[in-house]
Amino acid sequence: MRVAVLGSGSAGNSLVVESGNRRLLVDAGFSCRQLQQRLAGLGADISRVDALLLTHEHQDHCRGADVMLRRYRQPVYATQGTLDTSGLSAEAIAEARAIRSGKPFEVPESPGFWVEAFGIPHDAREPVGFVIEDQEGCRLGVVTDMGSRSQLAWGRLQDLDCLVIEANHDLQMLRTGPYPWHLKQRVAGRHGHLSNREAAEGVIELLSERLSWVVLYHLSRTNNLPALAAQAMGEALAQAGSTAQIVVTQQDEPTPWLEVRRGTVPLARCAGQQGTLF
Repeated sequence: MRVAVLGSGSAGNSLVVESGNRRLLVDAGFSCRQLQQRLAGLGADISRVDALLLTHEHQDHCRGADVMLRRYRQPVYATQGTLDTSGLSAEAIAEARAIRSGKPFEVPESPGFWVEAFGIPHDAREPVGFVIEDQEGCRLGVVTDMGSRSQLAWGRLQDLDCLVIEANHDLQMLRTGPYPWHLKQRVAGRHGHLSNREAAEGVIELLSERLSWVVLYHLSRTNNLPALAAQAMGEALAQAGSTAQIVVTQQDEPTPWLEVRRGTVPLARCAGQQGTLF
């Protein structure tokens, strides 16, 4: 399995996961043209994406979905609540597959990929995170927008090889920043977004010998800094004695492909701070 984040932040979020000749896209928060260009930069063809998984209906996660689905005829997998509120056209909805939390399924268009959706606390209609497993048993967990760590989500995010988790804000930057008070309350609330510290504390509960990548996702440009997110996670992993490497994603450019092997350390060391790719 290999994974790449096409871009992440308040203006758009999307990642691609590939195993053999099979490829899934998780969220499509950029225009179809941007998705095409960012995939091409990784040597991937958007027309070869087998299916799209949507976490929820907010525009920074589904902005390019409708055009992409109508143009390339891929199916979309999402909860009924997401489908009802995503603004997808009737043409795209006709190809949609409604999924339910706690009901694992194999993606027919991409045999060998098994997906389990699970509900998460966020201010959307029916938001979910995903665990994606390939035919080799490699396991990827994705939790992009969630205001608090739930027992349900943390029960599903066990025995992972790669975890993509939001580290949205530094709490002090949020408190002293320019957002109006009601928006600060929303971001920091139980159905808002995880802070750097909350993400770090949560990952410690998910550590295992096989976890080799921790990918920090959905960083706020206004209320966070990549160095602060990396520092909070790095300190937590070091204290726990974990060898997992940290990747801090960016809004404007994709990460490199991250090679994921079941129960092993990453194949190559990353540039930048030891154990961390900015």
